[in-house]
Amino acid sequence: MLSRRSILGVVAATAAARATSAVAQADTWPRGRPIRWLVGVPPAGSADPLTRAIADQLSKRLNQSIVVENRSGASQAIAARETANAEPDGYTLFTISGPVLYANPTPIIGKGLDPVIQIVNQPMIIAGTVKRPTQSLSDVFAAAKAKPDEWSFASAGVASSHHIAGEWLNSLAGTKIQHVPYRGGGAAMTDAISGQVPLIIIGAGPAIPQIEAGILRAYALTTKNRLSSLPNVPTLSELGFPQVDLSQWFGVAVRSGTPKAIVQRLNTEIDDILRTPPLQDMVAKLGAEAVGGSAEQWGRVFATDLEKWMSLVQKLNIPLQ
Repeated sequence: MLSRRSILGVVAATAAARATSAVAQADTWPRGRPIRWLVGVPPAGSADPLTRAIADQLSKRLNQSIVVENRSGASQAIAARETANAEPDGYTLFTISGPVLYANPTPIIGKGLDPVIQIVNQPMIIAGTVKRPTQSLSDVFAAAKAKPDEWSFASAGVASSHHIAGEWLNSLAGTKIQHVPYRGGGAAMTDAISGQVPLIIIGAGPAIPQIEAGILRAYALTTKNRLSSLPNVPTLSELGFPQVDLSQWFGVAVRSGTPKAIVQRLNTEIDDILRTPPLQDMVAKLGAEAVGGSAEQWGRVFATDLEKWMSLVQKLNIPLQ
């Protein structure tokens, strides 16, 4: 039978071996095989092009192949689970588009996933087909109250930030505009452009070109500040809803337990990439704000935002999947 001292010795030796292995792994990373970078949404919107642009630069900096894969479905849970089930070796990255909330146990930052870096913040925009005569958000609310069966809004999915923002606005405005969930923002945008659905709430990026082309009419932004690219579009705060200040974000995560040296290398490189002119230009065109910062900062932002959005979900009785 082992003595207490012997047991402690075995435990210490095991911990030391693991630490040595992690350091050795970090020292040799990345080599030998491509890095997979999963995106939990379809190849449309803002998350996909941002990820691909960053991956292209990161590949050159690491002298390593990076393969970006769209693993959409189940409100990003498929990509989240793949990441959490991968080896904690820095060869699987995951772009989270959020906030995203779940009823069932799904890996999130702090529970199966570790933060790497926040990429951007992006305001959401309320827009609609120009085929309707409504010129302002107040016109929309009046029309929706008069003929509620004729009004609905598209979003990227149930319990997405777009869905929650729309239901909160319904609550504040006293309207009952019906939610129509899609499997990603690209499909929602297609039906909004064609007029199949009269309204859409979505991240500003994919909506800006359609607004500038006169295909969609912009009604309001969900954040406190206006966008320089859409200077004539008011905020909800300006329109009488000062309590509304909501944005969506994109960030990078890896499986929990990935060596800190690898996470730090990824963080440092991506943070630097976000400051380069090509990424700055791209972010600006998407109506977003580059964030960057440390992995710890991103983890705190994620936790705080999750609490805020979960409170809204409970207040509005929105079912989670």
